[in-house]
Amino acid sequence: MHAAVPDEPRALALLSIVAGALGVVAMAALFGRLTGASRSAWVPVALGLTAPLYWFTAARPLSDMPGLAAALAVQALTLGATTRRGLCAAAFAAGLATGIRSQVAWLTVPLLLARGLGSPAAAFLAGVLAWAIPLVLLTGGPVGYWHALFDQGAEDLGNIQMLWTRHGLRDIADALYYAFVAPWAAWPLAAVVLVCAGLGIVWLWRHERRALAVLAIAFGPYLIFDMLFQETFTSRYALPLVVPLAYLAASGLRWAPAEAVWLLALPVAMYGAHIGGRSIAAYAQQKAPAFRLLDDMKRAAEATGARPVLAPDRRESFDMRRPLLWMGGAMPPNARQLAAPPQHEWLEAVRYWNSGGREPVWFLVDPRRTAIDLVQHASPFEYQWPLPYPVLIGGVRPNDVSWYAVDRPEWYVGEGWALTPEAAGVGAADRRGLASSPIEGWVRRSAPGGVLMIGGRVLDPSRRPKLTVTFDDGSPDQRSLVSEVLQPGAFLRFAPIPVTTDVADRREYAKVGVSATEGDAVAIEQFDASAARTLFGYGDGWHEQELNPRTGARWRWLSERGEIRLSSRPTDTLRLHLEGESPLKYFSRGSRLKVRSGDQVYFDEVLSSDFSVTVQLPSGVGPIVLETDQVYVPAEHRSLWRRLADQRHLGLRIFKVQLRPAS
Repeated sequence: MHAAVPDEPRALALLSIVAGALGVVAMAALFGRLTGASRSAWVPVALGLTAPLYWFTAARPLSDMPGLAAALAVQALTLGATTRRGLCAAAFAAGLATGIRSQVAWLTVPLLLARGLGSPAAAFLAGVLAWAIPLVLLTGGPVGYWHALFDQGAEDLGNIQMLWTRHGLRDIADALYYAFVAPWAAWPLAAVVLVCAGLGIVWLWRHERRALAVLAIAFGPYLIFDMLFQETFTSRYALPLVVPLAYLAASGLRWAPAEAVWLLALPVAMYGAHIGGRSIAAYAQQKAPAFRLLDDMKRAAEATGARPVLAPDRRESFDMRRPLLWMGGAMPPNARQLAAPPQHEWLEAVRYWNSGGREPVWFLVDPRRTAIDLVQHASPFEYQWPLPYPVLIGGVRPNDVSWYAVDRPEWYVGEGWALTPEAAGVGAADRRGLASSPIEGWVRRSAPGGVLMIGGRVLDPSRRPKLTVTFDDGSPDQRSLVSEVLQPGAFLRFAPIPVTTDVADRREYAKVGVSATEGDAVAIEQFDASAARTLFGYGDGWHEQELNPRTGARWRWLSERGEIRLSSRPTDTLRLHLEGESPLKYFSRGSRLKVRSGDQVYFDEVLSSDFSVTVQLPSGVGPIVLETDQVYVPAEHRSLWRRLADQRHLGLRIFKVQLRPAS
C-alpha cells in the first residue's frame, strides 16, 4: 500500500478501510460457524459493523483493523477446519497474523489449542518466522531488535495506566467502562446493547451452549489481557470485544418472535451508524491537533523571526516525535528542545532562564497537567479533536495539546510551592518545601514599582508559624517584603516590590525567598507579581484549589461569602469572568449569586445550570464579594459507603475566575 501511496498516514488509512470491509466478511464467516445453517448471521454482523468503534476505527491510520480482520478470519478458518491440513493452514495464518498486531495471538491461539493444536504448532511457528526473521534483519539483527523492543516496552509501561498496576475501585470501573461501554460511544446505545447481550448469554446457555463456549474461548483470554495489561483509556483496544458483544446482543433479541428480530435490531444499528458517521465526518474536517499546532508554530516563527526554545512536558516529548519526523524540513525552526524529566519539566525552563537564556520558550502541555502554572503566562492556544464523541479516540497519541508561548515571564518559581494540587503533590513526594528548607521564586527586575502577591494556608490550627518573604535584587542586604506570625487558616498578602538600586547587577530576575518557622504547617498556594497588571487573590470564604487528574478540571468552592482582593484600586474598568457548575447537582433549586463591592451590586441572578458570567466593574472598584444563598456541609450527608468528615461549607463550584481590563 505504501508503495502505491507515498503518504504514510494515507496509506495506513486506506489499508484500514480495506481491512474494515474484509472484516465484515470474516465476521460473517465466524458467526456462520457459530450459528450453523439454522439461522442468518447478518443480524449480529449488522450490529458489529455499525458499532461506533468499529465504524470509526476503520477510517483511522492504525493496525487495529487489519489485525482484527485477520484474527476473525483465522478464527473462522479454525472453526471450519475438518482436517489436520486445514488446521495447519489456520495455525500458519495465526502465526502470520501475529506479525500485524501481537494481540492477535490472544484471539487465535486459545481456539487452536481448544481444537487440539498438536502438530500444527510447527505451522504456527512457521507463520511467526515468516515475519520475525525479516523484521529482525531490518532492525539491525537480534541486538538491534532487542533494543527496539525493550525501549518501546519500557516507554509504554512507564507512561500508561493499566489495571495490573492500579486496581482501586475507580480503576476497575474505568476498565469496565472502556471495555464494554466506550465501544458504543453513547450511554443509551451501550445500555441497550449490554442488556441484550445479558439476555443473549441466558438464551445461549439454554439453547446453544456450544456457541457460548466457543465465544468464551475465542474472546475470553483477550478480554482478560485487555482488562489487566493494556492501557485502560485507549478505547481502540476494546475493538475485538465488539464482535462477541454484537453476537450476544443479537442472541438476546431471539427472545422475541423471529419476524421481529430485524425490526428490533434495525434502530440499534442505525443509531450506531449515525454516531460512527458523525464521528468520521468530524474527524475528517481538519488535521489532527498535533499537526495544526506545528503549522501554527511554523507561521508564528516565520512572522516573528524567533527561534524559540521548545519545552514539552513528558507526554508531549514522546507523543510529538512521530509528527516531528513526518514534518521533516517543514518543522518550525527552534533554538533547542529542553529535557522533560517526569513531573519536573518546568524546572528545565527555570534553569534556562536562570542561566541567562532569553529566547521565547514555547511550552507544549498536556491539558490535564498544571505545572505550567508555576510560570507566569498568558492564555494558551488550545488544540483539540473536534469529535462529538471523544471517547472513540480515547488514549490517542498525540492527543489534545495546549501551546503556551512565554517570552520573558514576569515571574517563575522553583520546587516546593503548592500553587496547584499537582505541584503540592510533587513537592510532598520530593520532600521539598517549607518543611525542609526555604523555597525560591524569581521576579523580573523590570517589575519594581509593582506588587507581589503571596497567599496560602496554615494547615494546623494549633500552630502559629512566622512567614518571611525576602527580595534579593543584588543589593548588599536582602529586603524583607513580609515578616509576620500567621494565624490558622488562609492568608493573603500584597507587598510592594522594592526599587532596584544596584545598576551594576545585570541579572534580569531577582530572587524571592520564602521561609517559615514550623514550615510543615504552611502551604504557599497563591503567587503573582507585576508592575502593570492589577493582581487579585482569593481571600476569606474561598476553599483550596482542587483537581481531577483524570480530566484536568480544576475548581475552588465558594462558601456563603467569598472575597476577591485586589492589589490596588484599578484606574481602568475591569471585566470579571466566572464559570461554574450547575447548583442543581447539589441542591433542589437554583442558587442565587450576587457580585458586589461595598454597597454596589453588579450582578444578582439565580443560577439553575452550568454558568458563564461576565460582570463589568468600574474603575476604582475595591474588594469584590461573591455571595450565594445555599451551602451544604459534606459531613452532614452520609455517602454511599461512609459518613464524610468534611466540615466545609460548599456553595458554588467555580471552575474559572478571570479579572481583566475591559478594553
